[in-house]
Amino acid sequence: MKKYSYILLALPLLLGSCEAYLDVNPKSEVTDKELFSTAEGCEDAIYGIYTEMGTNKNLFAYALTFAYPELMTGNFTISQSDNLAYVVQRLWEHENAITVAENLWINGYKAIGYVNKALMHVLPKSDDEFRHIRLYKGELLALRAYLHFEMARIFAVPFASGDAAAKAKAIPYVTTYGIEVTPYSSLDKVFELIVADLTEAEKYLAADEELVTATRNNASDGFTSCRITHLNLYAVQALLARAYWTMGKLDLAEDYAEKVIDSGKFPLMTTAEAWNAVETGTLNMQETVFGLYSTQYTYNFYRNHIYQGGTLALSSQYSEIYSTDLAGTDKRYSTWFDTGNSWCIKHYNKMYAQGESNPTYSGKSIPGPSLIRIPEMYYIVAEANLTKDPDKATEYLDYVVKSRDLTPFAERETGKITENNIINERRKEFFADGEDFFNMKRLQLDIAIPGGNFAGTDDATYTMPIPQSVEDNYRQ
Repeated sequence: MKKYSYILLALPLLLGSCEAYLDVNPKSEVTDKELFSTAEGCEDAIYGIYTEMGTNKNLFAYALTFAYPELMTGNFTISQSDNLAYVVQRLWEHENAITVAENLWINGYKAIGYVNKALMHVLPKSDDEFRHIRLYKGELLALRAYLHFEMARIFAVPFASGDAAAKAKAIPYVTTYGIEVTPYSSLDKVFELIVADLTEAEKYLAADEELVTATRNNASDGFTSCRITHLNLYAVQALLARAYWTMGKLDLAEDYAEKVIDSGKFPLMTTAEAWNAVETGTLNMQETVFGLYSTQYTYNFYRNHIYQGGTLALSSQYSEIYSTDLAGTDKRYSTWFDTGNSWCIKHYNKMYAQGESNPTYSGKSIPGPSLIRIPEMYYIVAEANLTKDPDKATEYLDYVVKSRDLTPFAERETGKITENNIINERRKEFFADGEDFFNMKRLQLDIAIPGGNFAGTDDATYTMPIPQSVEDNYRQ
């Protein structure tokens, strides 16, 4: 994708040698000072972090999107020869499962290290030093919060857990770069720090009220273009909604979710024309609030799921998921699945398909994973109002339901929705996205998959233990 080639240009500069980037020595310090002495250098650093997130198989190019969370809920199955097969069975003490945990932990905190190193140089600068310095500060703070949020969702127990000791020692929230060791924080403290970073980021990103437009294209004209590939103002507000929702603070979650909805910048797809324009394997140019440009992600999905030698197979339960609460013909089912081949094509793009006469994407959108989409905000508002305002709850769920070409719940026999209706809609909407697993974890829902039944109230069902190798080397 020629217009986005600049994103990749930052990678050799910062990530060609991860060790070199993280070394603390006089030579690297001189290099860092030179790098962050210009606006272009600051931007290259930020692009490099996004690129690491989007190309690293242990982050969003595979593990944290369509692999680990989707396998854990049974949406996909995997060959028993793959390390992830032991994770799916919750065999946490098996060496293969430990390897997966180590890779997720190491690469997650490595990315956090990149962010903190950039913040160390960017945050002390005055707000008038560079034209877009406030955007740099806001995005970096948001990146730190987002990456810690992902680490907590994987390695920390849910807020509903009864294990007080586990909640008292969740994960480290690292805010410095160097040789200092950051102590573990409690689950409450981790989320307090996530909210603090996001709230501070929100203040810096006010320019996005003008920079993010409801009509988008993929033209790359500098740091302020294609803002949905950056942690923009509305992505930060959506993450605040997601964080408060995870904590069970639904009123606060609703406030932030409505900010994103009411901005009018991310309209739901309500026309046949909009649905016909959907290109699988790319960011949704209408509904994506934040996503990563990543052809590596698109390739990994094809290679692991569609390609004949792939080890990731679509579970037969997908048709049952989409038949639940069915009233009408679900656009998601017809758009996101190839039922003849038993493929999920939601993240498949023909740019990598063998045998295609024209193996290129259209060029009208952006290849990569959508990490936040607008339907999530409607679900949060609906859930927040289930008890206090059932009509509003139904109204907000129906906005999404109707846009998916289904009969609104308000027009069905009951005329109202239940918590299960929201759960079922989330299962459909976020299939293969790596998102619904964490809703199920929050609610401690039981999981039944081929080869095992796992109780939702058992923390081992949803929480990956922190590797012993980390504990052994962690000095408190």
